[in-house]
Amino acid sequence: MTHASVSPFEVAYLPVERAGELRADDEHLLAAIHYGDDRTANSTLSAHIAVPLQPLGHAFIEVWRSHERVTRGERDDVTFSHNEHLLMGQIIVSEDDYGDLDAATFAAYRRLYSFARKQGFAHPLRVWNFLPDINGRETGLERYQGFCQGRHGALQTRATTSQQLPAASAIGTQGGHFVIYFIAAREPGAQVENPRQVSAFNYPRHYSPKSPSFSRAVVKRWGASAHLYISGTASIVGHESLHTADTLAQVDETLSNLDALVRHAGSQHALGIHSVRDLSLLKVYVRNAVDSDAIAARFTNSTVAEIPVMILHGDICRGDLRLEIEGLYMGQGAAD
Repeated sequence: MTHASVSPFEVAYLPVERAGELRADDEHLLAAIHYGDDRTANSTLSAHIAVPLQPLGHAFIEVWRSHERVTRGERDDVTFSHNEHLLMGQIIVSEDDYGDLDAATFAAYRRLYSFARKQGFAHPLRVWNFLPDINGRETGLERYQGFCQGRHGALQTRATTSQQLPAASAIGTQGGHFVIYFIAAREPGAQVENPRQVSAFNYPRHYSPKSPSFSRAVVKRWGASAHLYISGTASIVGHESLHTADTLAQVDETLSNLDALVRHAGSQHALGIHSVRDLSLLKVYVRNAVDSDAIAARFTNSTVAEIPVMILHGDICRGDLRLEIEGLYMGQGAAD
């Protein structure tokens, strides 16, 4: 069993030049997430997840490492690994099998929740969605709206309420399959909303016929330790996109949103975290690759300069948003 003061896993960014350090026989490796053309991936590594987004700037492998031995396998079209406390899974969806993204998403999320429940990890904490052409049109809707409809429908069949939603990101890729990966636990986390933003599940219907079904963040306690999983966050205040013609202003607004969320989570859940600068890792998705140098420079001269950051080339769910930032905190949390 995991010691009460230690979380069951940790996450770090490993430079791709050190990919050789990842071993197929590593019994503590939950996942190694590779971004880009995948030339650094170890094809014998069953814990490998490939995300078709190109790194901008320095390239990293995202390494999830367990403090306990890990069990790995594939079942019900889900590739998975788990320790005693956490399940990590990957689903690769072929949209051609379903006709449209709405139906494909519905099926994938039904599979995700059913599989997690059967494995004894009935509470998804964080989900990542990478889908081709997120801003394209299909069956009269933007594809992101179709994705939202499918996810909403699947969660409705699980009787999931707006207070039981995982943190999530949905990012557009330039091709390939629809890729989902997720983490789930035996006990639920605590949902956190952002005081500067309307909860996504309460958005006006013109954003999507069915609301985006995710929370702004989730707090999960692991004994005396705590994690904060922050959803993809953008330059949105209330429910409206701001600074649509100014990339760096969107960076600043997004960091303000993250700071407000972190402060709210820290005070609401007695976490050892007080501002955005206390986060452990950041990941930035950038719509236009030419903006990446300016964004990286802004980070270097901001309050988050000391936080490891990965920058990736990906489309954002709204066409007027130029970037999205997600975060992770791994640290201490006082007992409830």
